[in-house]
Amino acid sequence: MSTAINDLKNQALIGASAYPASVNDTTGATAIDMIDADGRCFAIQVIGAVGGTSPSLTGKIQESSDNSTWTDVTSATFTVVTASSSLQTIVFDRTKRYLRHHRTVSGTTPTFLLGVLIGEQKKTV
Repeated sequence: MSTAINDLKNQALIGASAYPASVNDTTGATAIDMIDADGRCFAIQVIGAVGGTSPSLTGKIQESSDNSTWTDVTSATFTVVTASSSLQTIVFDRTKRYLRHHRTVSGTTPTFLLGVLIGEQKKTV
């Protein structure tokens, strides 16, 4: 298996765990089925506008074998976001089929414009 992705469109499985939207809750986002991928994973968390008093968002990646019971992926946590315009990328290894972004939001009437992509190199034949 190659360790480089030279043709993102054809060589990577990429899914949106959270489409850009204003969020203010603690929850797990949409699951992505990684069955057709292999190797190191990556996740991109982008935050636009942030509102509220003392807003805080902690994002992490979780995994599941059955798309029902979720556990945190080791070393797959984003730095806490408290201000607008944040872009973070992390790299990690998964051990289970499904991945999703999970966020914890706190503060007084916090709002975050959030989007999250998760990807991995497609399996080669």
